[in-house]
Amino acid sequence: MENILKNLDRHLEEQLDRWPSCRKAFNNLRRIKTRVISSSGLRLQFNPARIISTTAGIDPSEIAARRCFLCAKNRPKEQQVADLGDGYDLLVNPYPILREHFCVVSRKHRPQAIRDCYEKMVQIAGKLKPEYIIFYNGPVSGASAPDHLHMQIGSADNIPLVDILRGSEPPRGDEPVTIEPFGFPVIVFSGSDPEKMWSILNDMPICDNEYEPRVNVLSFNHNGQVVTAVIPRGKHRPDCYFAQGDDRVTVSPGAIDMFGLVITPRKEDFDKLNESKVLEIFRQVTPSQPDIKVGIMAAKEIRFCLNDSFTDGRRSLEGEMTISTVQGKLNWRGILVDQVILTPHEHGGTFTLYDVTIGIGFHWERCEDQTFSGTLIFVPEGENVRAINLLPIEEYLTSVISSEMKPSAPKEFLKAHAVISRSWVLAQIRSLHPFKTNIASCYEQSDNRIMRWYDHEQHKLFDVCADDHCQRYQGLTRIINSAALAAVRETFSEILTYENRLCDARFSKCCGGITEQFDTCWQDKKIPYLIPLRDNNIDKKDALPDLTVEENARSWILSEPESFCNSASGNILAESLNGYDLETPDYYRWKVEYSVEQLSEIFRRKSGLEIGEIKDLRPISRGHSGRIKELEIEGTLRTVNIGKELEIRRCLSESHLFSSAFVVEKETDAEGRLTGFTLHGAGWGHGVGLCQIGAAVMASEGCNYREILRHYYPGTSLKCFYSNRTE
Repeated sequence: MENILKNLDRHLEEQLDRWPSCRKAFNNLRRIKTRVISSSGLRLQFNPARIISTTAGIDPSEIAARRCFLCAKNRPKEQQVADLGDGYDLLVNPYPILREHFCVVSRKHRPQAIRDCYEKMVQIAGKLKPEYIIFYNGPVSGASAPDHLHMQIGSADNIPLVDILRGSEPPRGDEPVTIEPFGFPVIVFSGSDPEKMWSILNDMPICDNEYEPRVNVLSFNHNGQVVTAVIPRGKHRPDCYFAQGDDRVTVSPGAIDMFGLVITPRKEDFDKLNESKVLEIFRQVTPSQPDIKVGIMAAKEIRFCLNDSFTDGRRSLEGEMTISTVQGKLNWRGILVDQVILTPHEHGGTFTLYDVTIGIGFHWERCEDQTFSGTLIFVPEGENVRAINLLPIEEYLTSVISSEMKPSAPKEFLKAHAVISRSWVLAQIRSLHPFKTNIASCYEQSDNRIMRWYDHEQHKLFDVCADDHCQRYQGLTRIINSAALAAVRETFSEILTYENRLCDARFSKCCGGITEQFDTCWQDKKIPYLIPLRDNNIDKKDALPDLTVEENARSWILSEPESFCNSASGNILAESLNGYDLETPDYYRWKVEYSVEQLSEIFRRKSGLEIGEIKDLRPISRGHSGRIKELEIEGTLRTVNIGKELEIRRCLSESHLFSSAFVVEKETDAEGRLTGFTLHGAGWGHGVGLCQIGAAVMASEGCNYREILRHYYPGTSLKCFYSNRTE
């Protein structure tokens, strides 16, 4: 290996002598254009040959449909191989962007993974001449072959980051240092100890449906010592890559681009890019605060008011307005259009939407006027107009934690809520997860059985909705003091992770004394941090009673055990719950009474099933909090089973039962005839994850937000998702 690496130039010459098309590609590099665009050394390169990798399909279906061009059986017959040992081959790159450009390819077809190749990477770096670098593109951070493990070697001349690192002293000691040469963080360390790399990777979250953090990595030999630079990545491609017309810039940043040599395969992009535009591209593909699209409301006609000066791209607008739909188009000021985007002239500009429905389908449903900041977007949605609010995620969160609970709630509880709300919503943003395929909901029905669960669907027109279906977002309406702002600011970028992966941080209003397990309410899978636990005593949790046993569940629900959510004083509730939540005084234990006729009619209407008059309600299976997972309903015509948790709540109430943790008491008249049912219940909501009222009590008793999160999400850790910078 050492002999090959010391004679890379000779290996390249031998290859070019035998491969005419490859020789032509390298000769073409002599005619490429470059120019420096900043004092920091940022460079542009116009290289038409880069179009192949720049526009390579990165959707998993596209990758699966093509032959792997790095596998030996699919390579051109002219391509020579040099053995680098440990199952790696050295190949000349037939589509070069550097004066000397090679691939280090695993002989085994296996996915791109830095943990599988980093030790080999630094071993090679230590043997390379100083004028070379070795680098790695993550599977969604520039790799055009994410299905086949590989690295690349190239000449280091004219690569700005390398010039910067060589012009300064390499880091000393064991601790990595962070620099920001191009407006984003670069983590730099010296030496060949892989533990330094593992510690960096362990501090970085892994996105849903991915197996490693998003990174670009560079290593090189500097005065006999290996220097490594790690660049955390956000998106694979910037917004301008997908734009239309003159706004499009065909740049898909890989490692070399992030090292400060930005490759443009189109001449028009080379001519129009400047330092500010390149820095904006970097900002979009590194972990910075993303924007989120929130679906607020949909109606045939929407009335709204621009409280400050906005523009629709043609004129300045302010004041009261309406927008409606006509045959699938938007009727905007007398003109039919496909979309309307209203952008405030100054940050902080607000608009008000009238008659926004909140608590859709629940017992607190109502309409109210709501005021928002950010960009207002209107699009057609069937026969309706859909109003969407586009704004930075941290501003969104300030409203969320003020909408879910009052901003006057205990500060440490608000901070805990900011973390879990941020964690959940980051997992929903489609621009961060372009290939995410969630199981949104499930519906199974046979003649005598309905099993349905309702998960957080990925909306097609926006990332999340503004109601309880996702998480409450009621704009600036609920933000009545600075506590919510402080809670979000003091937890900026913090997310909850389990084994480095972003947590699906569920929460509900009141668990009823024991939190529920994920699969009781949604798909049948185990999530190790969404498990049942007693909601009391954070130092030594009491033993869990087995509430899957009917007798135990009845005893539990008909009693009032000590729990955080059972010890909330009137003051805690008044400062923590919004007004319409306070309208529900009995949340820990509750009771609902129906006549036979009432319940039978509700079930027929809500389920769509005709079973006659209901004669009995029998739990078939319960979760660990006592919530019913499947319920048998006996009627005079037939018997049916329904589940899961929310479907049971929906079918037995005009809105929704507070929870499915209930026991049934049958009412009879003097002659013993069945006349009605009384449901004795526990808790409010699905009960999975954080119990909002319990967490508020914990905070009032002196627990900090980290202790609250450890209590409700055991085994999890806090990490930062993006860097703390001014947007």
